[in-house]
Amino acid sequence: MTLAKNTIISKDMKELKRILKQIPKDRQAIAQSLYNELEFMQKTLVKLREQIEQDGPTAMFEQGAQKFLREHPALKGYNTTVQRYSLLYKQFTDLLPPATEPQKKDPLLDFVKGGGAK
Repeated sequence: MTLAKNTIISKDMKELKRILKQIPKDRQAIAQSLYNELEFMQKTLVKLREQIEQDGPTAMFEQGAQKFLREHPALKGYNTTVQRYSLLYKQFTDLLPPATEPQKKDPLLDFVKGGGAK
C-alpha cells in the first residue's frame, strides 16, 4: 500500500515538475523552492494520513491523574499541513503565465471594423 501511495505521489510531482518548466525563467528560482516544499509536504501528508488511518482521529491523553480523549496529534498536524500545502500550491500556480483565451467573435466589433454584412 505504501508503494502505491509513493507511486501516486511520484505521478503528482511529475505533473508539477512539468508545470514548473512552463514558469518564466525570472521566476524559476521561486518556483523551484516552492516545488521542493510541496514535495516535502506531500510526503509528510502521506505519512500523517497513514498514522491517522492506523490510530484513528482521536488519542487518549494522560497527564498525571488526568485522562481524556483528544484529537490525535497527527490529525492536527495533517490539517495544518494540508492548509499550507494548498496555499503553496496556489502560489506555485500563480507563477504561471496567464492563459491565453481564444478571442471571442463580437458581431458589433466585426461590423464596426468593416467585417459585417453590407
